Amino acid sequence: MSGSRALRMADKTPPLPSLHALHVFEVAARLGSFTRAGVELNVTQTAVSHQIKQLEGELGVLLFRRTGRGLELTRDGQAWLTELSAIFTRLREANRKLRQRLKGERPVVSLTTLPSFGARWLVPRLGGFLAKHPELDLRISASEAIVDFAREPIDVGIRFGPGPYPGLLAEKLLDDFFVAVAAPSKAARLKKPADLLRQTLLFDDHEDAWPRWFAALRVTAPAITRYHQLTDSSLLVEAAVRGQGVALARWSLVQDELSAGRLLRVFPQAAPLAVGHAYSLVGLRETFRRPEIAAFRDWLRREISALAPP
Repeated sequence: MSGSRALRMADKTPPLPSLHALHVFEVAARLGSFTRAGVELNVTQTAVSHQIKQLEGELGVLLFRRTGRGLELTRDGQAWLTELSAIFTRLREANRKLRQRLKGERPVVSLTTLPSFGARWLVPRLGGFLAKHPELDLRISASEAIVDFAREPIDVGIRFGPGPYPGLLAEKLLDDFFVAVAAPSKAARLKKPADLLRQTLLFDDHEDAWPRWFAALRVTAPAITRYHQLTDSSLLVEAAVRGQGVALARWSLVQDELSAGRLLRVFPQAAPLAVGHAYSLVGLRETFRRPEIAAFRDWLRREISALAPP
């Protein structure tokens, strides 16, 4: 068969009628009543009647006739019902099977977060969430990569930045602050801010943090001061714990080290320095409607509320 002949034959194929109207017809024909069809479809009887008339116009046939006993399918109506019954039965079964969790399958909260926040703040507290929700599983991806929630198997993310997050539902969790910290043995030798000028100063990817901190204290930082940069904030905290320098670290990441005495705040009377970024819980709006995501969100809010500002 030539290509042009096949194209002419394809052009003769009638267009598909409205799938919504076909669904309305299938329900009305199965129940034998426009009124009962409206109840099942949660629409009015008039809306059902309108859809049937529209479908009859598209098909060019009469599907129902009214008799003294009510509605009766015409021959064309019966032919369409025979075909559609099998189709919509399969659709309903597929809908039921695909929406129903497999037996034994557990709900999962899939989360992405910065490695530093995950290691230093989130993971140490997750035991409380898992104990409270033994029916849920967690899948945590520690990454700085920006996630496409519409394409990747990730439910929600904890992001750290200035925002906004277009196309996503974003809930601000907390602002963060820089505080100067050091191992106890090193902190004991620091009596005044100028003493820091003889120390190795540690910082993360916020290269302006120490200059801003010195400026806030009205201390001039000479160019010869030794700086070490660790772009992963968790490594920054670890270096400070091991006495490798004085770190300007994020308050959220040093809570446990301060509580355990592995780090001490240096010049705690100095006002904390705002980072300028905030932690936010982000994801697709419809994802937050899932019960397991709502449970994680509620738990996260409570834990964050317990994090007092410095």
